[in-house]
Order: sequence, then C-alpha cells, then structure tokens
Amino acid sequence: MLKKLIAVSLIAAMALPVTGAFASDNPTDRIRTNTPNAIDSTITVEPGKDETSIMAYTWTVRTVANIRKTPSPTGAHVLTVYPGYTLTGQHGGEVFVVNGQEWVYVWNNSGVAGYILLSALEETG
Repeated sequence: MLKKLIAVSLIAAMALPVTGAFASDNPTDRIRTNTPNAIDSTITVEPGKDETSIMAYTWTVRTVANIRKTPSPTGAHVLTVYPGYTLTGQHGGEVFVVNGQEWVYVWNNSGVAGYILLSALEETG
C-alpha cells in the first residue's frame, strides 16, 4: 500500500505544470518596467541590466550637487541637479565611502544614473 501511495504521489507531482519565477527564461514574461504598483513604490530596471528593483527610496535634492559616473569627487560628471529635484535609489542600496564622503547610486525618471553625495539628499519616500 505504501509503495502505491509513493508511486501515485510521484506521478501527480510530475504531472503538475511548472510555474513561478523560474518557469521561463523569456524576459518578456517578467514584470513590465517603470510601472507604479500598489505599495507606493515603482518597479524600475537600470538601463542595460536584466535586474528588477521593487523597493526603492525617493530622494529630494537639498543643495546643488553633481551626479558622477563613479563614487568620487573626481568621477566623470553625468548631471548637475538642483534643490527640489527628485531622484530614486535602491532600497538597502550600498553606501560608498570615499575620502570620508558618503555616496549613493541614484537615477532619475529619464534613466540618467550615477553616484551623488548622500549629504546633498533628503529621503522623501
């Protein structure tokens, strides 16, 4: 009787369709990018990456600052931002300390991304 139960269980398990995150390697099956969701955050994908970040911080710039390609005051200039400008950063993202200054990776709604001094930002969401 136990052998029949095991055999039926194995056959039933193999007959179930495969579903879930690993069921398909097709990237079109994934969540659409830059779509607002019901948790007061935005699903975003960094350009050129096949990686989705669901939880994100919203930052407001407090003082004129430069976004740079690397977390360094000598990194290539990407964009100058002004007070009131809104940026997004990954929730739990790494803080880079360079010469005693804290830098975070951020991006804007246009997909421009880089590192900015944490002291120039205020978390607003």
